[in-house]
Amino acid sequence: MNLSMRSTHNLAVVLQVAPELEPILASHWGKAWQSELEHALQAAVDALVESENYSWHGDASLELCVYLSTDAEIRALNCTYRGIEKATDVLSFGYGADSSDLNPLRERAAGSEVQEAPENLPFGDIIISLETAARQAARNHHDLLTELLMLALHGTLHLMGYNDATEAERATMNARAASALKSLGYAPYEEWYSRYEET
Repeated sequence: MNLSMRSTHNLAVVLQVAPELEPILASHWGKAWQSELEHALQAAVDALVESENYSWHGDASLELCVYLSTDAEIRALNCTYRGIEKATDVLSFGYGADSSDLNPLRERAAGSEVQEAPENLPFGDIIISLETAARQAARNHHDLLTELLMLALHGTLHLMGYNDATEAERATMNARAASALKSLGYAPYEEWYSRYEET
């Protein structure tokens, strides 16, 4: 893994993983997979935030949750929140002024018995299907880690207000995500795009 030095970050990344995926990640990256993957995600998000000169009102520290799911789980979420009955690669749920208050990860946390005050204010949640990402990685001509990071940055850009409804908007988002990863030494595919519909 390419683990670059992290800058001081206002957007702290927290990694969550569906329990059934943990053995797959451990076999792929070894015993330290969780800390290394979280570190790589944090470095990528830091690079993106820095390149975007993205800032928040006030001095608040914010939290970005990245959740690795299965195809079945992301399909159910895609159906519930978007009305689309198929798996996708990445979903973003934000907490900005323009965002819905509905969010599957926060709803799950709200249902737990113990409620602790969060260290950071929630910025948003990004849900990535690990299974779809693994299939897309080969089609996008790079490894699984690079694919996961591209998906995480794609989701983060959505939370920052970017859209990809048109080809030009998609190209802009992809270029910004790829540029952030290149600054860390990764080699993302220049023509990267979501290929979940090809599966």
